[in-house]
Amino acid sequence: MYFINCTTLDEAKNLFKKLCFELHPDTSGYYSEPDFIKMFKEFKNFKPSTGETEDFNAEKFYDIIKMFEGLEDINISFVGSFIWLTDLTPGAMYTQKDLIKGITIENYNTPRWARLKKSWYFSPADYVKKNGKQRDLEDIKSYYGSKDFQTKGSFKLAMS
Repeated sequence: MYFINCTTLDEAKNLFKKLCFELHPDTSGYYSEPDFIKMFKEFKNFKPSTGETEDFNAEKFYDIIKMFEGLEDINISFVGSFIWLTDLTPGAMYTQKDLIKGITIENYNTPRWARLKKSWYFSPADYVKKNGKQRDLEDIKSYYGSKDFQTKGSFKLAMS
């Protein structure tokens, strides 16, 4: 059981993101399809033990993760409700900028380039900037918390 130690939805989401990259058959290095499917089904049926009542749709969440298929050598950071992309290999985002620009995520704005942070980001569609402070990405990650994932090569997420 993958999510037995998770008590909140946020813990389960973070573990799910990590397991998607570790267990997916295209990235795991072994025949992991049965493990991946079992993990996804368990996540889909996860109920927090803390009494959270947030409506959560595991398939929609999985669809967000799938949007990053095909990207290579990029770090994907889930920071609060934002998604940030940074280079693992210098120039990786530049060579894939058309792929990044083509990513559309329901209830998120189109990807935007943060010139000072040298990163692409996706913000929630209803996001309104609250102040004019300029923070670097590490400060933002520290303040809101973050979970990072690296694409080693092109990966493909699929469900049977």
